[in-house]
Amino acid sequence: MTIRVNAVRSGRIGKVALIAATTAAALLATTTAATAASAGAGGTAGTGAASASTTPKRVGTAARIPDGAVRTGAPAGSTAVTLSVGLEPRDPAALKSFVAAVSTKGNAQYHHYLAKGQFADTFGPTADTVAKVTAALKAEGLNPGRVSADGLSIPVSTTLSAAGKAFGTGFASYRLKDGSTGYANSAAPELAGNIAGYVSGIAGMDTLIRINARHSTPRTAASAASATSAARASTGSSAVRAQAGTTGPQLCTSAKSALSSIGSDGGGYYSAGNLATSYGMEHTSTSGSGITVGVMELEAFSSSDVAAYQSCYGTGAAVSTVKVDGGSKVAPDPDQNIGTESLLDIEDIVGLAPGASVIDYEGVDATVLNAKGVAVSNPNLSDADVEHVYRTMVTDDRAQVLSSSWGSCELDTSGALISAENYYFEEAAAQGQTVLVASGDDGASGCAQDTDSTNQYTASTDDPASQPFVTAVGGTDLIGNPASTRSTWNSEGGASGGGTSAVWSLPNGTALDYQSGFTGSGFSSTACKPHTGYTCRQVPDVSALADPDNGYALYFGGGWGTIGGTSGAAPTWAALTAIADAQTTCKANGPLGFVNPALYSAARTAYAADFSDITLGNNNIGHGGYSAATAAGYDLATGLGEPKAGALTTSLCAALAAPATGAGTYHAVTPTRLLDTRKSAIVPAYGMTGVQIEGNAGIPASGVTSVVLNVTVTGTTSSGYLTAWGDGTTRPKTSNLNWVKGQTIANLVTVPVSGDGGVDFYTTGPTQVIADVQGYYTDDTSGLTLTTESPTRILDTRSAKGVSTRTAITNSTVSLAVDGANGIPSDAKAVVLNLTAVGTGGSGYLAAYAEGGSVPTVSNVDWSAAGTVIAGLAVVPVGADGRVSIKVVGSSHVLADVFGYYTADAGGSSFTVAGPSRLLASTAVAAGQHVALQVTGRVGIPSGIKAVVLNVTVLGSTAGGYLTAWADGATRPLASNLNWSNANPIPNQVIVPVGSDGKVDLYVSSKANVIADVFGYYM
Repeated sequence: MTIRVNAVRSGRIGKVALIAATTAAALLATTTAATAASAGAGGTAGTGAASASTTPKRVGTAARIPDGAVRTGAPAGSTAVTLSVGLEPRDPAALKSFVAAVSTKGNAQYHHYLAKGQFADTFGPTADTVAKVTAALKAEGLNPGRVSADGLSIPVSTTLSAAGKAFGTGFASYRLKDGSTGYANSAAPELAGNIAGYVSGIAGMDTLIRINARHSTPRTAASAASATSAARASTGSSAVRAQAGTTGPQLCTSAKSALSSIGSDGGGYYSAGNLATSYGMEHTSTSGSGITVGVMELEAFSSSDVAAYQSCYGTGAAVSTVKVDGGSKVAPDPDQNIGTESLLDIEDIVGLAPGASVIDYEGVDATVLNAKGVAVSNPNLSDADVEHVYRTMVTDDRAQVLSSSWGSCELDTSGALISAENYYFEEAAAQGQTVLVASGDDGASGCAQDTDSTNQYTASTDDPASQPFVTAVGGTDLIGNPASTRSTWNSEGGASGGGTSAVWSLPNGTALDYQSGFTGSGFSSTACKPHTGYTCRQVPDVSALADPDNGYALYFGGGWGTIGGTSGAAPTWAALTAIADAQTTCKANGPLGFVNPALYSAARTAYAADFSDITLGNNNIGHGGYSAATAAGYDLATGLGEPKAGALTTSLCAALAAPATGAGTYHAVTPTRLLDTRKSAIVPAYGMTGVQIEGNAGIPASGVTSVVLNVTVTGTTSSGYLTAWGDGTTRPKTSNLNWVKGQTIANLVTVPVSGDGGVDFYTTGPTQVIADVQGYYTDDTSGLTLTTESPTRILDTRSAKGVSTRTAITNSTVSLAVDGANGIPSDAKAVVLNLTAVGTGGSGYLAAYAEGGSVPTVSNVDWSAAGTVIAGLAVVPVGADGRVSIKVVGSSHVLADVFGYYTADAGGSSFTVAGPSRLLASTAVAAGQHVALQVTGRVGIPSGIKAVVLNVTVLGSTAGGYLTAWADGATRPLASNLNWSNANPIPNQVIVPVGSDGKVDLYVSSKANVIADVFGYYM
């Protein structure tokens, strides 16, 4: 499985090139089923790659049966089981592109995360997809529950008998080498072909999963029992006395006394204060204030132990619990090592970042007690139980930082769980959540603890540490107070997990190729069998203390002790991230989010200042491994190394201080035709054509951020749609024009211009494409800024408004005064008009231009039949006399509604690209009703914007009508944006003011389906 960003790239040669339909189809065939989703009429993109056939298809694989497992029969068919049917996002490529944008310094969308609860509307599967999958499950006799908040999972509570019948598989019971038991499906789940492409996997089909906490066996201090009461009572000066290098809470005297049998601070264990000093972390009683850290757990924990730990340190961090699927059923038992992992995660975080809050996401127990009272793997734990915890942490979206110290060998982890985790971690990145994961405690042999695995001693990494959208944290050994010696952790049979993923790869040369230039010695370029242009993911990314011989001071079971493992390293980095998020320069611009691109960027520019390079040791536990001493910088044992937290935090937060916003000013040009395929060849169905923007028709050769084009399709021989986007970037799953057979139709489009200065067009039906430039944006103050107005009609030839007669205009020109109309000032350089042709007498077009200027040979609104009602947005330069001219070729009444104007005044609004992204999937709106569309907080659009640029499409209306867009909370204006006379799809770009609540309203006069795609906004 790979991360794909550019599924189809332009093949443009010079100014224009065409790619045949067969070539485009071949390119699409190289993508995964998820990315091969297509957009139908109206641009209903990303509804999955499901086949029209109902012929059953297998999804995923049969369960992996551990080596040495003995089949003991079949589980009872009445056994209750909870399945999780994972769904593909509506457009996986667009999701990855968005994550790359919000995670890449310099991108216009950098750190403009999705608002809470917006993922489903933006990237989740469409309501139609959910309905189809739900209906198919019901048809198989199942009772699916409500889809998850993000739209990525449908729960199904059923029995093994019903599940086997519905998914075409049997189940068998097994006894494993360690005596534990479980069951598994004998074949991959089977689904009808017409929904299989919508489903990413089905979790919960087997209970042979073995997920382990990545910590060592805790060591109890000899004097722990006598220290118990003292620790609980120890507050005041001994609890908060600071040592050199930190002013934060310190380990109390009674705890030091209890731990003296193990060693000293820095010579047997590390206290929070010493660790903070050793890493240069800010450490005060309020460090991390205002930030929430979520920890993933599969067990309960002792709240009294946490209270005693905080009492010793004199801290009062809020710690709460969210029980997932009912949470744990087993009481914490330190003698059985149950509850220890949770305590390590929580106590490490509250000791290092006492100002932060912690949420313990408590899932179903990974370990239970058998009839003899001995701890064994839970025979009823399934991959669905694990998935539910991650899903809850992400969809809850209460914690800015997420930490997990649980993992399983990547080679032995179910495909359904790996796929589900990937989408949840992408969702976290889109929302601005940082995910830290322990890289594992088995060195380069990630399956070493799986004694019944055929992969036990195979070179392997851990899941989810190898996931591409998490930060994997390896382990080191420290000595000193503060630390003066650093090396790779490798002791007591454990070592820092690291190596090359067998599953994941990163796309070379893209924003998600964050490991480019960092290749650890021993890296295998074929471990994951990457496609051309991809490189296998390397683990870990960074490291921190993990050696149990010099580990973390922990309060558990009513006393003090020590513990190690990468389970301690991950929450250490979680605390560091929380402290960074709380910094003023970070906090003002949102959390760090998916931090890998920023980490590797910091390493490229200031490695020695931001990281401590680990050059001692290796992670070979006897079956091969990787050395940290082979070269400076990155290695497959400790990643980039340990943090120099002060400098690193400055680097990460400085990346937010002045990001390139992409905000730009507008430059109007004389409308000029840049592309007309009628002079070359028709664009075939599923074909592409492109045009050079920069350096063409007087447009600058560089510095153009977006271009405004009037795009026309004509000569259509079947229905279809057109998408415009910047060459060299991912084609969005949105549409700019939609048409039916024989229709000629135009629309204004605002298109981001990529690094090579070109724009591409993709069509799903054979058509000729015409593109006329109206203007462009640059990322400076040299152009014009926009002032928006409440839409107002200033011309209507039907009622002699703006003209002296009520007759239709036939092959003539209307002179329209805009200076002073609706408050437009005399210094306006261009005006935003929505032009509508009504009562047409046959084919024709409208062309608007500055009065007194040259008459353009291009058009703004086109029609091909009598009786047409059609509208088009136009940005029209204003003549010296304060007027614009509207040329009518053919016969038509003409309406003009003003939406704003451009001036050279720096106080106006500048334009920022956003998307293109779908904000409103096809939604039925009743006649005379409106839909309130949330704009801000989605796809990186910030609050406080003045106006938004939308492409709105109406289709499926049974009667003629019109659509009006306006700011939510304001009075609906007596103007229109779209007009239609039949059920044919009608698109139009709108520039509409946004209400104080971040919403715009879309009203339809007759029942219709409405689609809205965003292209940018004005601040």
